[in-house]
Amino acid sequence: MNTFGDAVLLVFGFVGVALVGQFVVNRFVKIDVLEQHHSAGEAMMGVVGTLFSVLLGFMIASAMSKYQDAQMYGQLEASNVASVFRVARGMSDIDRPRLRQMCRAYVNDVINNEWPMMERREKINHGWVTYQDLWEAVVATVPENDRQSNLQQGMIASMQALGEQRRARILLASTEMPHALWLIVLAGALITVAFTYVFASQFHHVQGAMTTLVAAAMALNIWLLAAYSTPYSGELKIKPAMFELVRDSVMTAPDTPSHYLHDAKVKP
Repeated sequence: MNTFGDAVLLVFGFVGVALVGQFVVNRFVKIDVLEQHHSAGEAMMGVVGTLFSVLLGFMIASAMSKYQDAQMYGQLEASNVASVFRVARGMSDIDRPRLRQMCRAYVNDVINNEWPMMERREKINHGWVTYQDLWEAVVATVPENDRQSNLQQGMIASMQALGEQRRARILLASTEMPHALWLIVLAGALITVAFTYVFASQFHHVQGAMTTLVAAAMALNIWLLAAYSTPYSGELKIKPAMFELVRDSVMTAPDTPSHYLHDAKVKP
C-alpha cells in the first residue's frame, strides 16, 4: 500500500465507504433527529478528531524519522566503503588490488542484489559473504611499515562503522508496522468519518462533497504513513544513489600505487 496506484485505490475505497455510510444514515435517520444531536456530536467529534489526529500525526512523524534514518545509514555505509577503497591504495602490491576488488564486489552486491531484495522486502542472507570477505581481507593485511600500519587501523575503523550501518539498514528494511496498529488507524479513521454523519444537511450534495473531502484526507494520510513505513519500496523508495556514485566516480580509479609514494621512493 505504498505506490501511487495504491493511493488512488485507497482514496476511492475510503470515499466510497464513507458515502455509502452517509447514504444509509440519511435514508434511515430523519434530519430533525440528527439536528437534535448536533451539539453533543460536535463536542464528541472534537475529542475524537483531536485524539486521532494527534495519534496519526505522531505515527507519520515516527515513520518519516525512520525513513530519514534509512537514507542516512545507506549514505554512511557507502562513504565508509569508499574510505576503505581509498586508503587501500597506500597498502602493499599484494593487499592493495585484493582490497579494492573486494570493495567493488561489495558495492556491486549491494546495488544489484541486496537493494532489489529490500524493495521486495525479502530477507537478506547472501550479502554477508562479500561483507565478511572484505572484513577478513582488511584484518589479514600485512603492514610493511608504520605508515601502512596506521592505514590498516583506519580501514578497521571504517569497517566497524560500515558494519553498524549495514546492520541498521537491513534491520530497517525488514521491520514493518504491526497489524494491530494498522487496525487502530483504520478504526480511528472510520469513527472520525462516521461522526460527520451527525451534521446532516438538506442539501445532500453539499454534505456528500464535505464527506468526500474528509474521507480523502484520511486516506491520503494513511497512505503517507504506509509509504514512509516502507523506505525501500513503493513510490517514495530510497534508491542506492550513494553506492552508485561511489561505484561510478570513486571505484573507477586504477589499482596502481599512489604516484606520491612512487615519487618518494625514487627521490634521492
